[in-house]
Amino acid sequence: MSTDLQYMSRALELARKAAAMGEVPIGAVVTRDGEVLAEAHNRRESDKSPFAHAEFLAIQEACSVIGDWRLEGCTLYVTLEPCPMCAGLIVNARVPRVCLGAPIPRPARGGRS
Repeated sequence: MSTDLQYMSRALELARKAAAMGEVPIGAVVTRDGEVLAEAHNRRESDKSPFAHAEFLAIQEACSVIGDWRLEGCTLYVTLEPCPMCAGLIVNARVPRVCLGAPIPRPARGGRS
C-alpha cells in the first residue's frame, strides 16, 4: 500500500472514532519526511469549541511538535475538504501539500432547489 493510502487510512480511522463520539466524522494526519507529527479528529461537541476541527487540532499539535508555526515540508491528510476557516489556517501554516479524502458535496448548478 502506498504511503498516501496508509496515512489516509489512518485519517479515516480517526473519522470513525469521531463518529462514534457523535462528532462530524472527520480525521486529519500531519506528516513530514515519512513521520506522523500529529493526528486528530473533530472534537467540537466534546470540547465545546468552534476551533476543534480535525485539521485545526492536527496543525496546532504539529506546530508544537516541531516548534515552529511554519509546516513547510509537511503533508496534511484530511478525510473531507477543509472548511474556509481550516483552509485559511492551512495557507497561513504554509502546509505545501494536502491530500483530500472527499470534496464537500455541493448542489448542482442550474437545477431547482
